[in-house]
Amino acid sequence: MAFLKKYQKFIATFIVILLLLEFGIYPCLTMANTFANIIGAIGLLVICVWTILAFGGDGLIDKDELKEAQQLLKEKELGETELDYVPKPKTKATRKPKTPKAK
Repeated sequence: MAFLKKYQKFIATFIVILLLLEFGIYPCLTMANTFANIIGAIGLLVICVWTILAFGGDGLIDKDELKEAQQLLKEKELGETELDYVPKPKTKATRKPKTPKAK
């Protein structure tokens, strides 16, 4: 339940955007009326901007959570990995091409 309370605004915004697209924008764009098509295109642009402002940027991630993640990355020490045990590829010796002697 705490998850829903934390992201309640984003879930509601997402549902409202989907409903507006489904029942408002898409029917306007598929009508045979040019005026309705123009209104639908303007509405689609407004919804795109609203979506970017609502979900883009730092809207989904708290700044405190981001700072904690950056601290964890800085504190993590480099250690052994599976790549340390992979044998290095052997290089094949290449022969020098024979060049004909000039007379």
